[in-house]
Amino acid sequence: MKKRWLLLASAFGALGLTALAQSKVEIEFWSWYLSPKFDPYLKGVISQFEAANPTISVKLVDKQDTMERDLQAAIALGKSPDVVNLWSDATAAAAQNGLLTPVTDLTSIADLRAQFWDNTLAMFIVDGKNYGYPWYGWTDQGVMAYNSEILKKAGVTRVPKTISELLTASKLIKQRTGSYGWLPPVKDPNGASFLGQFYLEGLPLFAGGKAAFNSPKHITLLQKFIELMKGDFIPQDLLRKEAFQLNNEYYSQGKSAFIVGGAQALVRVKDANKDIYSKTKVVPAPLGAGGVQTGGSMSLVVPKASKFQKEAGLFAMFMSNNKAQVQFSKLAGIVPTTKGAENDPELKAANPNDALDVATSLVSGTGRFITPGWNPPKNTDNVYKNFNDNIEAAFLGSKSARQALNDAVAFWNANAK
Repeated sequence: MKKRWLLLASAFGALGLTALAQSKVEIEFWSWYLSPKFDPYLKGVISQFEAANPTISVKLVDKQDTMERDLQAAIALGKSPDVVNLWSDATAAAAQNGLLTPVTDLTSIADLRAQFWDNTLAMFIVDGKNYGYPWYGWTDQGVMAYNSEILKKAGVTRVPKTISELLTASKLIKQRTGSYGWLPPVKDPNGASFLGQFYLEGLPLFAGGKAAFNSPKHITLLQKFIELMKGDFIPQDLLRKEAFQLNNEYYSQGKSAFIVGGAQALVRVKDANKDIYSKTKVVPAPLGAGGVQTGGSMSLVVPKASKFQKEAGLFAMFMSNNKAQVQFSKLAGIVPTTKGAENDPELKAANPNDALDVATSLVSGTGRFITPGWNPPKNTDNVYKNFNDNIEAAFLGSKSARQALNDAVAFWNANAK
């Protein structure tokens, strides 16, 4: 009898262990362009999450330029990841295509508002529903880094405080040193970046719910940048490569004098060229006539095809909490989207002789102010592609600035519905 009870106990114990093993789920998390540099950070936060949630493990996969294509393929094959790091326009497109779960289905709106600033949550609203946990943000005009040696060679003694002054200084630098000055966003593949130039100068983008960026003032501003490229004061490479990447490459090679944007750009400069980094100074970024700043946030989204929706929501909230974002800001110079980061003493402290420290202290508390300037349209991918194609045509001379903007506005109004 005793032996029988021992056998039964052993069987039940084995069943218990099997049930425990079966109850533990593995979710797959796709980051974007963060590996291998930020692997220790990502794996550290994942370890903390797993310790707090022993029934969940997280598999980290880093994606790069094929992210959107890989996501669509994985979903089609029934192998969807559970949490995915997307940018705002990709989030809008995926939501419009019915691929995502609204985050309010997984996390209460009260909890979301307690963790994130309302303006950052609003960046991921599509058709009245929110599809993204704001992960880490940035400012497009947060700070300006400049190579003090290039400015000295060019005889530029006044650091530009407006975009107009920045363009004037850039022409002078190119004429006197051969280096470029500022590399403005012209045609980025992940959005409609030249709209930002209109917005910064206070020009309206929409009127009565329709695109209206083809007025004489819009045309004049576009033509101004076209002439800068014709004169080789801004490089034609801006038509072929995303401005953030190109800025870092040129600046780190001593081929440009300014970087305007968030503190995160300086992380790459510091890694790429310590000599140039040592000559780098940081000031608040110049603004346009509109006196406004733009910025954005990356999102963490949960595909509708994820088999572990509840667990995915728990992890997305943990990955994007204030403690984790503050830690990431110290490493990467990002702008936290969370409430509380603006008062963090470690982010406010800065070594005045370290450019990244100075930049991070200037932007770390600006999460409550960042805004993209406009909401992504419906039919996002096609509308933005047409806009970029028309901007490129104007820069290459196959269309006039007037015709390019007229065509872009007509397409936008016909298709962004």
